[in-house]
Amino acid sequence: MTPPRSAPPTRPAGPLARLRRRSEADLLTTAVVLFALLAAVRVAGAFSFPLMALSVGLSAVALLVVGREHWPAMGVRRSDRTGALVVCTVVVALVYAEAFLANRAVFGTADDNWTSWVPRIFDGLVPGAPWADAVAMVLAMGVLVPLVEEVCYRGVLFHAVEERWNTRVAIVVTAAGWAAVHLGDYGLNPLNVKVVCGVLPSVFFMGLALGIARAVTGSALACAAAQGVCNLLLLGAVLLWA
Repeated sequence: MTPPRSAPPTRPAGPLARLRRRSEADLLTTAVVLFALLAAVRVAGAFSFPLMALSVGLSAVALLVVGREHWPAMGVRRSDRTGALVVCTVVVALVYAEAFLANRAVFGTADDNWTSWVPRIFDGLVPGAPWADAVAMVLAMGVLVPLVEEVCYRGVLFHAVEERWNTRVAIVVTAAGWAAVHLGDYGLNPLNVKVVCGVLPSVFFMGLALGIARAVTGSALACAAAQGVCNLLLLGAVLLWA
């Protein structure tokens, strides 16, 4: 009689597997820690372009930690509600337009208006090649930034807050966090209190509109499409009325 075979020794779980198990046990805490780190790096990016670029790379960590099988629940999927997406994009565009016009009315068109700084972020990005700066600006504002931000904010963080509380709280919390990290782009370097006072409420209300889009469409990717369209409209308005 042959003795039963012993089970092969199990390998210790790697750090990513341990993070995923911890994430599943307390998704909200994991999301808060991830986004606190992301926000700190992004705000510090106001003073260092490499840190600003790093914040984009760190955004992918959120998806790695939660695991691909959970992505659909976090809105990382296409929306089949095309009509709703179109309506939501129009609503988001109207909020963007209101923010743009309100800032022009209060702060004018000079440096105190945060929207005037939008194209300047990309000035000199590729030395000696202004056309490359323009291409980078369009790709970043229309595709890369919306995709990264919406997957993180209206994706992972939205789902974590909604699961713990409800959709309304998720809309407000993600909008507030999204507004705060934009200080890494506007208002800190150089320090301008008027820019800070303009950008925080503007981006907060934009975030509320995008949060509603997330709730209606169920897709963070749909929010990325809406943000990309509206970012390019805002960019065009800034350049047209500079």
